[in-house]
Amino acid sequence: MTTMTALLAIPLIALIAIMWVFRFLMRSWVSAQVSRWIEGALYALLGTLITYTWGLFTGFPWDIEEACKLDHQQHWDRSSAGSASYFPLSNKCNAAFDLVPGYINPLVIAGVSVMVFCSGMAAYQALKRRNRVVR
Repeated sequence: MTTMTALLAIPLIALIAIMWVFRFLMRSWVSAQVSRWIEGALYALLGTLITYTWGLFTGFPWDIEEACKLDHQQHWDRSSAGSASYFPLSNKCNAAFDLVPGYINPLVIAGVSVMVFCSGMAAYQALKRRNRVVR
């Protein structure tokens, strides 16, 4: 197991364990429908964090010049070297080549969208259940 894989695996296992404990505790606090939507939002958050972290590890090497020249056989342009951004993730070797894979940013946006949708549905289900109980 490489060092980078170990660094990613330990927090991932801890997050999954915390989510399972939270899942069983949450079932006693809220209804099953609401807990499913909350669980979906948490899994979307976990997937988004993993995707974003993967984009950081692949797109932001220690030595950008070496990564551009040796790993990707791209010309390294000093003028675009300071154009790194963290949202959307981008780290350019030159005007035409980005070190961050093209699928990272759409997956992060999709994960955030799913998380917001699941959170909204959980709130809707909770309000719907509360209004039904009050009547």
